[in-house]
Amino acid sequence: MSAAARWRAYLEGWALPADLLAAVPDSPYVWPADLYRRRQRAEAGGPPDPTARVVAGLLPGGGSVLDVGAGTGRASLPIAAEGHRLTAVERNPAMAAVLRTEAETAGVEVRVIEGPWPEVAAEAGRHDVVVCTHVVYDIAELAPFLRGLHEAARVAVVLEAGERHPWANLIPYYRAMHHLERPDGPTAGLLVEVVGEVLRVTPEAEHWIGGDRMRFADLQELVEFYRRRLLVPVARTAELADRLVPDIVEQDGWLSLGSEQGAVTLWWRTG
Repeated sequence: MSAAARWRAYLEGWALPADLLAAVPDSPYVWPADLYRRRQRAEAGGPPDPTARVVAGLLPGGGSVLDVGAGTGRASLPIAAEGHRLTAVERNPAMAAVLRTEAETAGVEVRVIEGPWPEVAAEAGRHDVVVCTHVVYDIAELAPFLRGLHEAARVAVVLEAGERHPWANLIPYYRAMHHLERPDGPTAGLLVEVVGEVLRVTPEAEHWIGGDRMRFADLQELVEFYRRRLLVPVARTAELADRLVPDIVEQDGWLSLGSEQGAVTLWWRTG
């Protein structure tokens, strides 16, 4: 089986059972924009992470950046603040709205395109560097997605992703609350294989800690977020809280579930 097919099979395996989805009124796939904005502002002013350093090293002076799956602009607004032209693609209208607000607050210009990738690739056009952070684990058909990134970049593509599926840390809770087993992949290692298979390139890689940690103001907010994510009925909220509490970490006044996760920055030249 090809690497791309294995990637697709793993993500299909992450689909949640219909009976569990039907038992709760809330979608587990909602990503509150406020949580992204909170993380973005907490990281502002800190040292650049590996992805930011790699992008800065690849960009020509005054070059242009395309951020695919930009979210609220965590990865790309600091780049635009350095004088680079920024185009951002985001399919979630709520995220796109926050991105525009964050850009205005930061005093930077950004062209925002709402829609899925690679369907909006023609509208986005070509840019010096294409960056894509924490998106690939949502993409089952990864080959056309990667080709679109590659073809849009004049100089290089930079990808950031977790070492494991972003919900991998929830596997013990799915098992405890629902007796539901989850796949053990895909992983960043398989992502490297897919890139090589699809694009015939060997990406550079830097492995690091962090990059995708949610911060919660209090226990109630944290438990409610994971209640939705884990498809737990409201009546079992207290039971879920009892299971989560031993794994909650407090840092700088914020609560998170578990320790920071491993991340990888991949990049390759296209020219």
